[in-house]
Amino acid sequence: MKHKLTKKAVTCICVLAIGVVSVGVYACAPKANTGVPTPVGQSPEYVPEANQYGVVEAKDWADQYPDQYASFLKNNENTWPEGKANKNELYPEMVTLGKGYGYAKFFSEPGGHTSALYTVTHNGRITEQSKTQCLACKTPNVHYQVAAEGNDVWKTNLYEQVDEYTDGTKDVSKGEGISCANCHENNDPSQLSVLRADWKRAMGENADKVPESAQVCGQCHCDYSMDAQTGEPTSPYDDVTKMTPDDALQWYDEHNYVDWTYKSTGAKMLAVRHSEFEYNYGGEGNHMAKLGYTCSDCHMAVETNDQGEAYTSHFWGSPLDNEELLENDCNTCHKDLKAEVQAKHDEWQEKTHEVGQRAACYVQNLEKAVAAGTISGEQLERAQYIQRAAAFYWNSSYAENSKGAHNIDLVRHVVDQANTLLDEGDQILGVESTAEGFVSEYDPSVGTLDYGSDHYYNQQDPETATQDYGTEAAEKYGNQ
Repeated sequence: MKHKLTKKAVTCICVLAIGVVSVGVYACAPKANTGVPTPVGQSPEYVPEANQYGVVEAKDWADQYPDQYASFLKNNENTWPEGKANKNELYPEMVTLGKGYGYAKFFSEPGGHTSALYTVTHNGRITEQSKTQCLACKTPNVHYQVAAEGNDVWKTNLYEQVDEYTDGTKDVSKGEGISCANCHENNDPSQLSVLRADWKRAMGENADKVPESAQVCGQCHCDYSMDAQTGEPTSPYDDVTKMTPDDALQWYDEHNYVDWTYKSTGAKMLAVRHSEFEYNYGGEGNHMAKLGYTCSDCHMAVETNDQGEAYTSHFWGSPLDNEELLENDCNTCHKDLKAEVQAKHDEWQEKTHEVGQRAACYVQNLEKAVAAGTISGEQLERAQYIQRAAAFYWNSSYAENSKGAHNIDLVRHVVDQANTLLDEGDQILGVESTAEGFVSEYDPSVGTLDYGSDHYYNQQDPETATQDYGTEAAEKYGNQ
């Protein structure tokens, strides 16, 4: 027997449903932890003298913002390279997919923000040919210098520029690395401000849809490449609503961006940097972004000092290590957030590793076809693009540092996109690409820490240096 609801009953049910949804959303909305006051930004009593580039350095704010500065220095505990995994050993597909580019030579887990100048001048990707553009997310000095002198700064020699930033001492501990001025108004740290000029362009007219506290993180935790004419680090977007891997690939294609050419196949390749912002806020945004959480809500804990005053910690860590946040916020909705995140990590590991190995196998199959002369013309051109695009999709997931925690649905999507392309590539080549068919090209003598040539930041005895990427290695692996 069918029962017809009255208009009044329907209205009541709709109101009740909206109320239930509202309660659910409110329960998951960002809120102050129990017993912890909300930090209030305090403008400075005076502005310290800026350095020669116009940047007020972090140490000069220490007396007015002692708690924030002390927590910032705590990032020194996130040492590098001690305790960091060699990703090329764990994921040898990177060596094959990135052959001819710096990441195939050296790729490890990152260190703390305070070690930015050290890591960039000492890792095995940087050579004497590397440009200042690689400092875009390592120091605010470069942005102020570009604003004053123009884009030609981006194309100057990286080591020579760091030499200048450290007053010729080559002691990177004396240079201004990632600092207050990266994310805050230079003259008023109580206010946030995006520093990177191209990121402001890339956010587009819908920038106000994203909290500024997320924008300032996103300007470095994003994908970008280098403009071939200006040298400027450039994000592949024109609006925050288009910040997805699909749109990024289309943007790179339309603007003819090429990070390097794969020597054995001729494919025009792209390298994806850590695109955390896109996996949180790109397109419609992930679950946490929709609920109103920002990067700082999860990665910058609220602390109280000895006077009981609240402040935002500038020690960047995992929310899973913040038991107070888990108890008073996350686990009001999640039964066991740590277990949920681990499940996403496991899925990310399986899917990303497998499609990466399959893509690397495809490259090896394509290399054989090119060498044998069995593929040419339009088929070769399409096969080359499949290498470019499939590797891009794999790299989008591989380089995003949350390992699936931020957006496992997007991980599934980019893996599916890569597999669809590889299926087409297999049809062209007439041979199947599989994870099991991939032959590792990882060389344990390459991919270890490189301290550069002995007149550049060599803080280790040259006789005991583990690897020197000299002429022979450059010819074999290529330079970034």
